[in-house]
Amino acid sequence: MILAIGVGPGSPEYLTVRARSEVASADIVAGFKPALETVREFAKGEVIEIPAHAGEVEFLKYIAGKAGEKKCVFCFTGDPNFSASELLDKIAIYDEVEIVPGISSVQIAASKAKVAFEDSIFISFHKGGSLEEIKRELLNRAKGNRNIILLPRPYDFMPEEIAGYLMQNGVSSDTEVIIYQNLTMSNEKESYQSLKEIKGKFSDLCVMVIKR
Repeated sequence: MILAIGVGPGSPEYLTVRARSEVASADIVAGFKPALETVREFAKGEVIEIPAHAGEVEFLKYIAGKAGEKKCVFCFTGDPNFSASELLDKIAIYDEVEIVPGISSVQIAASKAKVAFEDSIFISFHKGGSLEEIKRELLNRAKGNRNIILLPRPYDFMPEEIAGYLMQNGVSSDTEVIIYQNLTMSNEKESYQSLKEIKGKFSDLCVMVIKR
């Protein structure tokens, strides 16, 4: 059994009591760097940092091989139930997975933007491969009357590209967008812009809220 633990949006203040307890009692604590930075001070066992974009297979095989006799946890930024399905599926190939929910950046963003979940649509571009189907969904939703809370894809579909795509396909350039970067951390930023004003580089850890 491998525990898939949500460790919150970044600040240890948003780490749940159970998540902290599971990490502290684990023999192996694995994850990508942003998630491990949140829990490193609580980890007492072996810490395995998985390099970004380097492939996870060998690491997952190693962790699964130890899981029969040791307590192994895999840490996810935010909540594993939002935007982590591909990685969860990879872990499940090698061992059974139990999910321990966490607090997601989308929850923090919704609170700051004062938008209700029941009035909003959630879209994540944190996926590999083609984004065309998700982009079409975003476009259809952007022409509706519900708020959209979305996670850009860090390496090729960030806020500037998203804004350009929407405007090129008929969404008003005056549409209001709030962009949150590095939520709950010391370098947190937020900006209120229309689609036509969105330019430049943004943190990989960003959330967009398109308000209706």
